[in-house]
Amino acid sequence: MFTDQISRIHRMGFLLLTLALAIGVAGSAEAARKKKADEKDAGKSFTVSEQMHKKLTAAHEALEADQYEQAANALRELENRAERLNPYERALVYQMLGMSQAGQEKYKEALAYFEKCLADEALPNGVMVSTRFTIAQLYMATEEFDKAAKTLEKWLAEVETPNANAYYLLAAAYYQLDQVEKAIVPAETAIKIAKKPKPPWLQLLVGLYYETKQYPKAVEPLEQLIMIDPKKAYWTQLSSLYAHLEQEEKSLAVMQLAYAQDFLNKNSDLRALAQLYLYHSLPYRAGLVLEKARADGFIVDDAIYWEMLANSWLLAREFDRALKPLQTGAEISDKGNLFARLGQLYLEREQWADAAKALKSAIEKGGLTDEGTTHLLLAIAYYQQDQFNSATQHLRIARQSKNEMVQKSAGQWLMLVDRDAQAARDAQAEQAPQTGEALPADEASLDEPTPQASQTAKPDEAPQVDRVSQSGQAH
Repeated sequence: MFTDQISRIHRMGFLLLTLALAIGVAGSAEAARKKKADEKDAGKSFTVSEQMHKKLTAAHEALEADQYEQAANALRELENRAERLNPYERALVYQMLGMSQAGQEKYKEALAYFEKCLADEALPNGVMVSTRFTIAQLYMATEEFDKAAKTLEKWLAEVETPNANAYYLLAAAYYQLDQVEKAIVPAETAIKIAKKPKPPWLQLLVGLYYETKQYPKAVEPLEQLIMIDPKKAYWTQLSSLYAHLEQEEKSLAVMQLAYAQDFLNKNSDLRALAQLYLYHSLPYRAGLVLEKARADGFIVDDAIYWEMLANSWLLAREFDRALKPLQTGAEISDKGNLFARLGQLYLEREQWADAAKALKSAIEKGGLTDEGTTHLLLAIAYYQQDQFNSATQHLRIARQSKNEMVQKSAGQWLMLVDRDAQAARDAQAEQAPQTGEALPADEASLDEPTPQASQTAKPDEAPQVDRVSQSGQAH
């Protein structure tokens, strides 16, 4: 039931980074741990010469104006004489070069520069922490998920108040590494501490719960997704989830809400709604949904559709509305079962000739679930029209059925047919001219229905026959 798995992370847009966000996020963590940072920065020198300050300022202004190549060209001049710079100046050059490459979506080149920027540990501790977070994001962008996870774990150990985005990235990295169990806790933490969880975060958590078969836990994040972003996929997925958890009333309620919002416009979704209505003994609503779906062009009107529609109207006791679906479905089906059901409906309406025609078509098409039942019903239709020879022929076939109920009914009907056939012969003999001529041996004339017989049911002495379905079960 649950075929809706979350797409792999590298297909999602959230891996396309914005370094400004990364640095701003880490900066808030830096403020929370300023005291410890000051202790780690003790003994470091953060001096920049006046000439270097001017060049770095110019490069910084170019970066802010999104003139990444211009900034890179200016910084490479400084990179070429990096050995003559002090560690702090050199780290700043590498950091800004990393930004220039990331701004051009050259993530591998950006990674190399950011790693160099941390090599000498010359930057203030807070900046180093924020840069490490940036590196983790770049590892995600370049699909180096193992390195991303390790970097994020180290970053989380350094920060007193990690942000929700960091936990989400860690969960995503573990998910990409197929370490689903390890991904669950950071995914849950991201949503727990976020003021407004983002849809991809909730999608990831739902996917993790599915993969670990923790289906009850998937309900809450799915409900949150619907509140944040009420897409059709979430409604149908939640309905399927409720059904899997055997909360059928909730499953139907969710589908009804989706239908009311015109979210259900696919063949499978509309059939699912109709099935839910049938399951909850609401066949009339099922019929209306199916008819409207066909009128709107949303449903495939194959034999299965027509059978479902016929079932809906039959269960709703809308027998006239069931006739066309049964007839249409029977004609296009590759098996005769729908013709058999159509014949049974005609029998119940005492339309004997129509019943015989439909039941004969069922046998000719073949593939019946219970052929013996169909022969029995066809025999009854012939009997009601005084076609005793034809009735006898099909009763004898029905008596060979493996279904004991059908065997017994066929035997009872055979006795009645034999009796009435003999009575008909006796009546013919009494009415024959007294010419001394013998009656014809051929009894085929007994199969010619009389006008009265074709419209009137047989007397009460006929065997009582249960309604028998094509599966052979009595109703």
